Amino acid sequence: MIPTLATHLQRLIAYHGWAYDRLLGELASLTEEQYRAPCGLFFGSIHGSLNHLAVVDRIWLARVCGEPSTYTRLDDEAVSERAGFDAFFAIGIAAWHERLDGLDEAELLAPIDYRNMAGEPHTRTLLDIVTHLVNHGTHHRGQITAALTALGRPAPVLDYLYALPELP
Repeated sequence: MIPTLATHLQRLIAYHGWAYDRLLGELASLTEEQYRAPCGLFFGSIHGSLNHLAVVDRIWLARVCGEPSTYTRLDDEAVSERAGFDAFFAIGIAAWHERLDGLDEAELLAPIDYRNMAGEPHTRTLLDIVTHLVNHGTHHRGQITAALTALGRPAPVLDYLYALPELP
């Protein structure tokens, strides 16, 4: 059976959440010092990178829902304590699923107008936005796993194909 575009996007969002869960599980073994230490990532520390992902996920969700974002910078503090990321990401993933639920192909391919962080107007489809969102998450999760291996810790397997047996 060939999945519909809507089913594919729902699976991508489910993968996005699955990857967060796996990564957060591995990060739980770090000391607070390791977790917050500058380690050469674009957003400084592992915490800074996770926080950036949390902020960006919500910025894009606000854009596609036609709502104002509560964040004005890509490094605004969304979650101050690492224990809060589990719930924050779970709530965000559920909101993405709800936003995508019941949309047909025309709605997924319809243009969405938004403004970037500099206030410049842009237009993209929901298909492109969700694809970008998940790819962006993969990029930064990859940086975090590199930081884990630099600390001598195992990196969780986060590949999409490994998630499929566990996804709805």
